[in-house]
Amino acid sequence: MKIRMKKEGECNMSVIIKPFSTPMGYYVYDREINSILVLSQDRYEAFERIYKKQANEEDQKILKDFQEQGYCKESQLEKIEHPTDKLLEFHLENKIKKITLQVTQNCNLRCSYCIYSGMYEQRSHTNKTMSYETMKESVDFLMKHSTNSEMVDIGFYGGEPLLAFNNIKSLLTYIKTKYPYKKVTYSMTTNGTIFNDEIIEFLSDNNVSLMISIDGPKELHDKNRVFINGKGSFEPMMENLLYIKNKNPEFFEKITFSTVIAPGNDYKCITDFFNASDVIEDTSFFSTTINDYNSKETIQYEESFFINYRIQRTKMLLAALGIISKDQVSKLLSSEMVIISRFHKDLGMSGGLTKMAHPGGPCIPGAHRLMVDVNGNLYPCERVSETSESMCIGSLDSGFNLDKARAILNIGQITSEECKECWNFIHCNMCAAAADDSGKLSKKKKLNRCSESINNTLSMLKTVCLLKENNFNFEKENRYEL
Repeated sequence: MKIRMKKEGECNMSVIIKPFSTPMGYYVYDREINSILVLSQDRYEAFERIYKKQANEEDQKILKDFQEQGYCKESQLEKIEHPTDKLLEFHLENKIKKITLQVTQNCNLRCSYCIYSGMYEQRSHTNKTMSYETMKESVDFLMKHSTNSEMVDIGFYGGEPLLAFNNIKSLLTYIKTKYPYKKVTYSMTTNGTIFNDEIIEFLSDNNVSLMISIDGPKELHDKNRVFINGKGSFEPMMENLLYIKNKNPEFFEKITFSTVIAPGNDYKCITDFFNASDVIEDTSFFSTTINDYNSKETIQYEESFFINYRIQRTKMLLAALGIISKDQVSKLLSSEMVIISRFHKDLGMSGGLTKMAHPGGPCIPGAHRLMVDVNGNLYPCERVSETSESMCIGSLDSGFNLDKARAILNIGQITSEECKECWNFIHCNMCAAAADDSGKLSKKKKLNRCSESINNTLSMLKTVCLLKENNFNFEKENRYEL
């Protein structure tokens, strides 16, 4: 570790900060206390020079003044290690909160952007289905490893999980019979095309949290979400939604919707569809772009997408400030203010960096969203590739491989020196999936994604400041429930 000796009276210039501005103000983000400091223009310019390591004598005096007040101090960080490293085994043995069962790798659709579509490395649709015995073993494994978790969630994942409905139905009977004392919730993501009265009644009676995928109006939805024979899935999916809404309105109100915005799809057209639909009004939405982790081809969006997104995001902020009606905001951004408010709440919560810390991205692999594939292998979550050797952290038969789980937990160690010097350390959102390169954890691949994470955090910092400049009250939650 390099240590630069200071002359008497000189402040240390290796502070880790990020100056930024909005149209109405000047700020600096102080990594060591995870806080935003308000600056005058001249002090902002001084911190810009400090950040670029071009500080003059007057800039050093300004920095010293801040440091004497407890701000912008030299970083204490010496070692990259996740704070739960020593508790990893305890969490995996006793505190699993959720398990996701890959009940099938098959699907009745062939969506163009699906992780099994062939556009991702080493992944494709198969006819493999999780046996009922493996499903029961997965539940037993969960119960054995969740004694310190008051409640657990079991998710059903595919492929299309409703293709395995009979096994799922039998499994819930097994759970209620063998584990009546345990509080269990259930969740499922489905394409919405496989419903009948029995399925609807079962999902409703068991309070299964349902997420249905819908990409917008018929012409856009059917562009990517098609049956095996190439026929669009929009009409049968919408017929099912309308049927559920009429038959069981209370259950329908709990359904959430997921929208994947694919390249070439008109953001404004999707927004207009959801805002005008009388079938899926007053429901919750989550929207994403296509995941490019392990993609064989570069995924590129048109400039019009970003323009329309920025317009809708501006309208969302105006609605949060009470300047326009929230009815004018795209439902695709319905959860955005919650994310912004959570980011604001996290500011100042770290208590300051210590000598040992880890960038903010990784969760405890396997404890928060453990996935079991059709063969009984264990993975940190359903978002990683089950064909990746580095992502497999054990099996139902052998239990957890702690060494592999620890490597995923401490993924920041492969970019240790870069992370120590990064102002985005606390708010970095990269987990090990960002470093997965054909089954190996790659420093180069992880570093290639740094700019995206940094830009996301900078956007959040500016958004928080813009809202506060306009007297937005983050403490009143009802103000940002769009």
